[in-house]
Amino acid sequence: MAPSPDDFDQTLPPAGSPRARERGLRRTRRLTRWLAAAAVAATAALGGIYTHLMPGSSPSTAPSPPSVQDPPTSSTPPKGDEEGASGDEGAPSVTKPAPQAPAQPPTATQQKPHTTTGAS
Repeated sequence: MAPSPDDFDQTLPPAGSPRARERGLRRTRRLTRWLAAAAVAATAALGGIYTHLMPGSSPSTAPSPPSVQDPPTSSTPPKGDEEGASGDEGAPSVTKPAPQAPAQPPTATQQKPHTTTGAS
């Protein structure tokens, strides 16, 4: 890449001349472009870093649906469940009850809405 003519200009135009103004504007535009590009790159880099640092998120794999295992039907413990072995692999799964509708549905009240703001 060839250097810009402004970088090695030995003869500076006199201050206040139109050439000096144009030279200053070109340098300002170039600096603004570099700063904008650096800001975009820094934003992308920080976003990538924060994505990897967030707990419970994994950008490389999609969450898989939980697998449902049937509880064992026999009363004998599964193999590998000897004393001293650790892990919950052979433990029967606990089923949770399904949510139930309330005995009485909610009713609307006849009160006026009340809003408080910080303004006087």
